[in-house]
Amino acid sequence: MKILYLLFTFLFLAFLSEPGNAQPECLRQGGMCRPRLCPYVSLGQLDCQNGHVCCRKKPRK
Repeated sequence: MKILYLLFTFLFLAFLSEPGNAQPECLRQGGMCRPRLCPYVSLGQLDCQNGHVCCRKKPRK
């Protein structure tokens, strides 16, 4: 019976997304997920979670 607890814990940890790898589409477009409004260019939600918005800095001229 104890092995079921270990198995459940292992499966739970295996299906958690890694913090740095949770938003691949946002990162691919040069952005980062932010909890509030963007001080830079907003890319929308893309694949950010919890209502966060994908932001990226304006390109330098």
